[in-house]
Amino acid sequence: MDYAALGLCTLIWGTTWLAIKFQLGRVDPTASIFWRFAISAAVIFLISLVQRRPTRLTRRQHLYAAAQGVLVFFGGYGLVYMAEAHAVSAVVAVAFATLALVNTAVFRVFLGQKASRAAWIGAAIGVSGVAALSAGQIASAPVKGDIVLGVGLTFASVVVNAFGNVFTRLSQQTGSPIWASTGWAMVYGSGATLLFGLVKGVSFALPMNAGYLAGLLYLSLFGSVAAFLLYYGVASRRGFGLASYIGVMTPPVAMAASSLVEKVRWDLSALIGLCLIIAGQVLVVRQSAPKPVSID
Repeated sequence: MDYAALGLCTLIWGTTWLAIKFQLGRVDPTASIFWRFAISAAVIFLISLVQRRPTRLTRRQHLYAAAQGVLVFFGGYGLVYMAEAHAVSAVVAVAFATLALVNTAVFRVFLGQKASRAAWIGAAIGVSGVAALSAGQIASAPVKGDIVLGVGLTFASVVVNAFGNVFTRLSQQTGSPIWASTGWAMVYGSGATLLFGLVKGVSFALPMNAGYLAGLLYLSLFGSVAAFLLYYGVASRRGFGLASYIGVMTPPVAMAASSLVEKVRWDLSALIGLCLIIAGQVLVVRQSAPKPVSID
């Protein structure tokens, strides 16, 4: 059942990139991000209420959740939605897969978390893989500057998310319940998005379009809630080492989905890049074996 959960989570996160792509142009991305995480937070708290999970946090835990929410669910996802407007979804997905690699460096510098030599080698291999994959797409793109911007925005999102993960880790060290902290982080992230949108003059009215609403529900219920339930469920039973393999398996799914829907054709450099990314992530994941964390 744990491996089935990993597979289902991989399929969900491997296809959310296309759902984001199809939402672009309907409304301002700020509105899409706000509604996605506002709905997700409401669902998480509803599940917590039904299952009697704790939802209260201390003042320090709220501060960490706020930092996590602003960085991940506001800044990080804002940059992802912008990147999707300039590059095919699979390129964004694969570039974003380097998050585990960037985490290695950020956690070392800011939390003093040491990584083995194999982990650093894996990070270097993964970065080389992203460069190889991106180079092929950039070379064949009609407007090269556009896809370069998309890749650049994705890497900016990776860095922002990595710093968000620092606060997530700090929150966990205080004993913060994972679902409560995640729910509150989504509240703070959607709140920051709402404030930004109001200052920007964004309309938050949802389009009465079946395709858009279906995509929003998919991203909220499956991409942001169900996938996290599966992920943290596996992590609580088997440890984050096994659960982290989702990051290894997601890029191939995203590339396959992009090939079918967006008619993207991948050259040899892309396939080599994908192999390097997977190899690098496997090395990083195998060298990190965090202890299981309670999801109560």
